[in-house]
Amino acid sequence: MNHFTTLTEAMENLRARGYSYEFSPHADYLTVAGTDMRVRGDEFMVDEFHRFEGTSDPGDEMTLYAITTKAGQKGLFVSAQGTYANEVSAELMAKFNVGERPTVNTEGSVQPLGN
Repeated sequence: MNHFTTLTEAMENLRARGYSYEFSPHADYLTVAGTDMRVRGDEFMVDEFHRFEGTSDPGDEMTLYAITTKAGQKGLFVSAQGTYANEVSAELMAKFNVGERPTVNTEGSVQPLGN
């Protein structure tokens, strides 16, 4: 898996690989602007994710998720961290807790420091 320097670089790479939808949170489901698509937590899988940290402001931290719906639509979801975090239900956000799922490519995640 690639390691990306910027969020834009990662998004362009994923779009080139077919992740064309841009998902946004709305309470307990994701939507796609300009459509009537609603995707609940049990209707998609996280394929991979990439974290980006602001160089000077921890509030600039973001995570980019590449997801695929059960219907086969592939898209992106960007989750801001900290004060500016997206307002998403706890149930939906639990779907994005991917650290211990063997099916999710976590190579781009922040790794714990060794002892």
